[in-house]
Formats: sequence, structure tokens, C-alpha cells
Amino acid sequence: MKIRVFLLLMLTSATHFTGLAQEVNNLNEEESIKEEIWKVVEKRNSTWVENDFKGHMSIYHPDFRRWTLHSKTLMTKDIFASFWDGIKKNEEVIKIDIERKEMQILDDGNLAIAHYTIDEYYKWIEENKTNDEGITIRKGQIMNGKLRFSDIYIKVDNKWLYIGGHRDKAFLKEN
Repeated sequence: MKIRVFLLLMLTSATHFTGLAQEVNNLNEEESIKEEIWKVVEKRNSTWVENDFKGHMSIYHPDFRRWTLHSKTLMTKDIFASFWDGIKKNEEVIKIDIERKEMQILDDGNLAIAHYTIDEYYKWIEENKTNDEGITIRKGQIMNGKLRFSDIYIKVDNKWLYIGGHRDKAFLKEN
């Protein structure tokens, strides 16, 4: 009888510890996936700073969609690519600081939503311009954009690609 009780306790303990080990393994795997995706987020932003068009666009999924900021149009990968030169001719990015907020992992680890903010410091390199709010931006002026992002990434052939999301201005201030 004592042997049966002992064996039953051993079996119960082994099952419990196996379940705990699996739970820890799942948590470690999820953290590893999150870190993988954060690296892609950082790469997407560093290619923007470095003016690396090819590297930046290599992160975009062919079916990418996101709202444009000032119209009712859904932006595609091709539309974003066509904006690149127009945006980059006006400003020179000095640096981007990323603040991670939250990461959601979905679809058995094949889909993720990265929520984060950035502080983007850039210099206006075009001639003076008056923006939509009536504020004049002067050539050489250093600006600080505070932006919020919710990027959606999908895993395709073992690579994380940016398939869509949302971006808005948390606030914009001048330095």
C-alpha cells in the first residue's frame, strides 16, 4: 500500500512538474518571438533614419495596408514607396528613440501587433514653409515629432513582415 501511494505521489509530481516546465517553455518562446519582432521594429525605424529605401521596403509585406494621414485612401506598399523621395527631400532625420509599450502575439505565434511610440528628431532642409496650422517651418529648423504606432507583423517563410497598422501624432513640438 505504501509503495502504491508513493508511486501515485511520484506520478502526480512528475505530471505537475512537466506541466510547469511546458508553461515556462511557452513563456520563454513567446518572449523570444517578441524580441525577434522588436528587432524588426527597430530595423524599420533605423532604415528610416539611415535613408535606406531598399532595406526599409524589404520589411513591408506585398499586401501592406495602412491609412494615409490626410486622406481616406488606404496606403499600399507601392504608394508608400512613391512617397519616400517626397518626404526625404524635406527633412533629414537626426535620430529616433523608440519606447516599447506592448506586444501582442496571435495566431500561434505567426501574427503580432507591436505598440510603441517614437521621438523623431529631424532637421527641415527645404526652404521655409507654412504648414496647415499656419506655422512657418524654417530651413535648418530642428523638429521633434512624437508619434504612436501599432504595427502589425506577419511571419512569412520564417521572416517577420510589416503588413499594416496605425500611426498618429501624439503631439509635435519644436526644439
